[in-house]
Amino acid sequence: MKISELYSTLVEVDHNGLPHNIPSAKHGRWEINSLGFRGQEIDLEKKEGQMRVLCFGVSETFGFYESKDKEWPSQLGEILSREIPKAEVINASVVGLNLKKKKDYVEKYLLRLKPDIIIIVQSHLIYIKELMRGLEKRPSVNHVKGKKVKKPKKEVDEKWVGYNLNKIRRIGSVLPKLEETMERCLGEWLSTRINLWRLHSRIRKKEKKHLVHKEPTDKVPENAILEFEKDLRLFIHYLKENHIVPVLSTYPVLITPSNKDIYKNILLATRLTFCIELSEEGILDASKKTNEAIRRIAKEENVAFVDNDCLVPKTLEYFGDNFHYTNKGSEFIAKKFYDLLNHCQLIK
Repeated sequence: MKISELYSTLVEVDHNGLPHNIPSAKHGRWEINSLGFRGQEIDLEKKEGQMRVLCFGVSETFGFYESKDKEWPSQLGEILSREIPKAEVINASVVGLNLKKKKDYVEKYLLRLKPDIIIIVQSHLIYIKELMRGLEKRPSVNHVKGKKVKKPKKEVDEKWVGYNLNKIRRIGSVLPKLEETMERCLGEWLSTRINLWRLHSRIRKKEKKHLVHKEPTDKVPENAILEFEKDLRLFIHYLKENHIVPVLSTYPVLITPSNKDIYKNILLATRLTFCIELSEEGILDASKKTNEAIRRIAKEENVAFVDNDCLVPKTLEYFGDNFHYTNKGSEFIAKKFYDLLNHCQLIK
């Protein structure tokens, strides 16, 4: 399963260019309710005395590696319901939603829910990639208000040279077993080296397409961080103007300068998938600088804040890849958000 597959199956773009979940869509363990949010059915009208907490992010909040109902918004809802029966947690995240579009998305799809609190987990690499390319993201969904539209052409690195898509689908189900067999025969060390070689090969192809004669950068351009900070501040101001309490978190990542050699393959895959314009050092720099910006905004805007990037243990017990969580990782984050809401007395 790829993020792009989840996006193309469960998300559509409306006439205003806003990605949103397809109401009542279903794909495997991922289900969208009739109002267009992940999880069980909810009433559009808020009950008297009810407190609504909306969790707002992209795939890491929507849920990817977790078992059904184990994504952190769902686990936060379970914790809150035991303590405060009238508290309702809604997973309002949309895979692939750009920070620049979040204000418009809230205005069109979330204000009608009359949320009291919105928890923001803000990703950064796709946003930075778009700024560096100077392009708007082209949606890969196949619906616009129920009408089919032409999908953008897939990038070369998503294909295997010499194979067509139908062949890929046929062999996809046996790949895990094949890889397991190869690992037993070749040994873990050799298998890891082969995987790294494949990643480097795909990266070279993607660099050739997007960088032309440029080199990937080790530092995120300063204007990209300034733009990220400006857009996030404007979003915070917008929520406050609409009497919604914003809650911020740093964006937890698995890989740091101290463990980058241990998770070399995950770091390369992150660069390949999200931002080929940045080198491996550039990927780490982006995480560091955007999280610094989030901390700065939380302090200067007097926003309730939890530094999850510093708190979540940097191991594969908590992360499925560089950004997405395991069941245990989501449980950890849900508890940290509950502790913050309780400490700040926001849920009272």
